Amino acid sequence: MNVRISGLHKSFGAHPVLRGVSLEVSQGSLTAVLGPSGSGKTTLLRALAGFARPDECTIEIGGRVVDGTGVFVPPNARRIGYVPQEGSLFPHLDVAANIGFGLPRAQRKARVGELLALIGMSDLGHRYPHQLSGGQQQRVALARALAPNPALVLLDEPFSSLDAGLRASVRGDVRTILRQFETTAILVTHDQDEALSMADTVVVLRDGEVVQRAAPRDLYDNPVDPRLARFVGDANLVIGVLAGENGEQVRSALGALPTRGADGLGDGARVTALVRPEQIRVLPEGDGELAGNVVSCDYFGHDALLTVAPDEGETVLVRTGCDGSFPVGTRVSLAVAGPVTVWAA
Repeated sequence: MNVRISGLHKSFGAHPVLRGVSLEVSQGSLTAVLGPSGSGKTTLLRALAGFARPDECTIEIGGRVVDGTGVFVPPNARRIGYVPQEGSLFPHLDVAANIGFGLPRAQRKARVGELLALIGMSDLGHRYPHQLSGGQQQRVALARALAPNPALVLLDEPFSSLDAGLRASVRGDVRTILRQFETTAILVTHDQDEALSMADTVVVLRDGEVVQRAAPRDLYDNPVDPRLARFVGDANLVIGVLAGENGEQVRSALGALPTRGADGLGDGARVTALVRPEQIRVLPEGDGELAGNVVSCDYFGHDALLTVAPDEGETVLVRTGCDGSFPVGTRVSLAVAGPVTVWAA
C-alpha cells in the first residue's frame, strides 16, 4: 500500500527532532531513509508505527489516516510489520513459533511453512534463536513481520549488528523476499552502501528535514549540495569557472570537464564541481593530462582508494584496482572524465 506523511513535526522537550517532514512511498516499493545519527530517522519510523505520537502531522497508509487531527490508530491496528535492529526474537520459542506468534491458530501451520520455505529455512523450524547465525535470525525476524500480511514493513537498521561479510548477503536475501511479497517497505539506515544498493528510492534526512528524495543513481550523481555529496560517497570537490553560455563546461585544476547542468549559472561563474574518485584514471607518468605523486593507498580487496598529490592543486582521491602498479611514491598521470555536477561557489 502507498504511504503518505505530511508535515510531521516532533520535539522532545525544547529539542526539535523532525521539522515538517513530508514523504510519499509508492505501493510495493522499498524506500530507504538515510541520515547520520541524530537526524530523526528512528523517530520517523516510530511515528509511522504508532510507537511515538507526533506533535503535528497527517499519516496515511493505503489511503487511511492513521494519525492526524483527532485521529490516532494504535500500532496493533495499523497492519504494520516491524523489524528492529537486533531482530528481537523470543528466545524461549523455536523458529516456527516465532514466525507464527500472533497468527490465528488455524493459519499457523500453513503460513509458517510457506514463510520458512521463502526464507530458505524449511528444515530449521525446530531450532531456537541461539542456534542460528545472525543472518538467519534476521531472516526469521523478517518472516515474523511478514506473517500477518502487513500493509507496510518497517526495518530499523536491521543489519547493523552483522559483520561486514554477512551484511551484503543478508541485504540481498531481504530485498528478494520483499520483492516476492510485493511488500511496501521503509528501511532506516545510516549506511550509504545499504541505502544505494537496496532501495528504489532514497530519502536523506538532515537535522530533521528531508534534503533530497531520489533514485539511488540520481542521488549519487546529482546530490543537492556539497555536504550531501560527501555524505553519500567519496568525493573530490574542486573550485572551477564555468565556460559557455549555459555553463556546459567547468575549467579547474583537474582540467576542462563537461557539466550535467549549471542551474542557470552562465559563463564565468565560480563553482564547486563534484568529481567522484571513479571518474579519475591513474596512468603511468606521461600518459595523462595531470602529473603527481601517489601519497597513500587504502586497499579494500575489490578495489582501492589512492590519494594523489598533483604537481598543482589539492590532493585528489582516485578509485582503482590497485594491483601494485602504483605504490606509494610513484609518479603518475591522471585522466579525468565528466560529466560533473556543479554548484555556485
